[in-house]
Amino acid sequence: MVRLHLRAEYVRMIERHENKNAPRILKPDLASDSANQLHPGTHTCEVCGNEYDKPLEILVNGISHYFDCFECAIHSLAPKCAHCGCRIIGHGHEAGGTMFCCAHCAQHEGVTSLKDRAN
Repeated sequence: MVRLHLRAEYVRMIERHENKNAPRILKPDLASDSANQLHPGTHTCEVCGNEYDKPLEILVNGISHYFDCFECAIHSLAPKCAHCGCRIIGHGHEAGGTMFCCAHCAQHEGVTSLKDRAN
């Protein structure tokens, strides 16, 4: 493997990530401090209320949110389509600050500039 001249800390991080079984901790010095453990104890899912010892922690604008599954995280954090109300899991479409799941829904709301395909 060819490596460019990287700072030693980045080389260690790359080597750690090459091992598929190693946890992906970007700041190991913070994670080793007991006050900053990734998931100390159990957390309660913000959507369903399930207490779980291996929650998903999703950081949004510096605020940690805890969920027991992707379904709950999507339900809580994914934007809703302004036309049909479905949760937008992919990129979606945005027009004038309004989110749509597809160009078809955007057209129903009067937005004609969005297309699902380039051709």
